[in-house]
Amino acid sequence: MGSFRDRLNVLLTLFEIFVVISVTGVYSQHALYKEIVQMGAQCDPFDNCRLPRDNDQDIKYNCNCERSCVLFDTCCIDSPYRSPHGPVAPTAEMKCRRTSGSGSPEVYMIDYCKNRNLPRETLCESDPEEKNDPFLMLPVTSLKTGKTYKNYFCAICNEDTGVDQLHIWDVQLTGRSGTINGNILPDLTYDKTRFSWYVVGEDMDVYIKVQIPDVLKRVVKKCVVNLISNCSSNWTDVSVRQKCAAFMAKVAFNKGWEDDWYRNPHCAVCNFRDIKYRQCEKFGVSKVAFIDQTLFVKLFVLKDRDEKCGLKMVYDKFAKKCRCNARESVMKDGKCVNRT
Repeated sequence: MGSFRDRLNVLLTLFEIFVVISVTGVYSQHALYKEIVQMGAQCDPFDNCRLPRDNDQDIKYNCNCERSCVLFDTCCIDSPYRSPHGPVAPTAEMKCRRTSGSGSPEVYMIDYCKNRNLPRETLCESDPEEKNDPFLMLPVTSLKTGKTYKNYFCAICNEDTGVDQLHIWDVQLTGRSGTINGNILPDLTYDKTRFSWYVVGEDMDVYIKVQIPDVLKRVVKKCVVNLISNCSSNWTDVSVRQKCAAFMAKVAFNKGWEDDWYRNPHCAVCNFRDIKYRQCEKFGVSKVAFIDQTLFVKLFVLKDRDEKCGLKMVYDKFAKKCRCNARESVMKDGKCVNRT
């Protein structure tokens, strides 16, 4: 009987500890958000999880509520997955990167080959403009793991995944060339003297912008490059420094063409920004008063539906050909054969 009472006492003690921790965590959430409101820095409903969200990955939100927020350290102050004991170290393999093209999204992606014991995959880490290879600028998202890669070759050298599980992003072309308005993706080349792409055989610039396909909009994780997540070295208040690290509720401050983004209002304060000038969304850029009617804008869906290549190959709609994984294989007699 004594043994039963001992076990019961232990269970009751553990339950009391659990209740105290839970209540403390909830109080901490409410107290922190109340402090943000008192600062006049709230971005309700985009900086909390009180209302249901149609797509948690939408860039309009200033933080995330879903389980994946732990991987990227982007949890809202009241996300059920945020640790009340401090931030969890985010995943190191995916970094916030700009995709190719002006106005293209900023997303968490992998832009290198993790396994350095294998031969270096030059096409993964190469500059598309230096290589004159537009296919290299197209991000790829794995439907198997949900991870996004800089391009197809980065995906292949990091995952043992079939090409049918790798979704290539869409591309939008803008320019004065009527060729752009056709149904076939035109041949493009890069002019290093003009710092611009153009259609082969023509002399008009073409602007390339990659876009996230609709099917991936709930998978791809958007972000803000150069997000300021630490306090100034001159800041001395430890409690504010801890709050800066505790949660995500990003805010922006206008700075010319680009904004300064901070992880949360406390990060802005400990970098000596006047919180009354904070904004909850990206500052709008003034639009041109007229529309250039000579510009063609065309979106090309690059998912390989029609052209089928062999094993370990991918179809390049820019080059109109099948390509091998250059790290492990080369093209020989129309097939990809192992280098070894």
